Amino acid sequence: MKKCAEVHPNLGAFVLGGLESEEETEVRRHLAFCPSCREKLKEFEEVSQALKAAPPLADPPSYLKDEILSYVRGEEPSSSNEEDGSSRESRFKNLRLLLPSMAAAALVAIVALGTFFSLHTEVPVATIQLTPIENEDYWGVAELSTQPSGNQQVELKLNNLEEPAPDSYYEAWFTSGEAYIGAGTFTTTGSGETDVVLTAPPQARDFPTFLVTEQSATSDTAPSKEVVLRGEAQ
Repeated sequence: MKKCAEVHPNLGAFVLGGLESEEETEVRRHLAFCPSCREKLKEFEEVSQALKAAPPLADPPSYLKDEILSYVRGEEPSSSNEEDGSSRESRFKNLRLLLPSMAAAALVAIVALGTFFSLHTEVPVATIQLTPIENEDYWGVAELSTQPSGNQQVELKLNNLEEPAPDSYYEAWFTSGEAYIGAGTFTTTGSGETDVVLTAPPQARDFPTFLVTEQSATSDTAPSKEVVLRGEAQ
């Protein structure tokens, strides 16, 4: 199984769906056993969602590219404009003063945008009651909310779900007939409460059945027949 140092560089591509299927499978298996990497993944997902929800950038003025390049090269601004020399010189000086402020403002905007969406965005939440298939001692709920990116956030609140067998992990699925969409993997430590936040693609909204299965780390990635929890969207 991959180590954290091997997984971290791939988390951004994993969130964006840019990994090959084999590499994605390895990352999923690692995440199932590594709470630290799952926390890191959550940070990537929050940033990705905030950036997707941001308004489009305004087009810069036509002269800006040439003047920035001239500044970087230590050249005078191009004289192709019809303005007189004093106007160009004044604007160029202003540009040099504005560049650091523009960079700082962009950084602050990104941080503020992430804070805004994490603290102030309210989205409807649908709750699916999860019932055990065999063991009556555990139960749970899945709270579903649509994120600004369109993805489905799944917050699992489970009680007394026993620890999976060695070399196994749990995986959440949205299903419709014979079609499945994976929502992520997780493990538990046994009795008590387990809270897990997962993410599924937008089309998961059309899959009414929610399952939690126990998967073997040595088998393929198809849904296991070992279903431990099941629920239906209302």
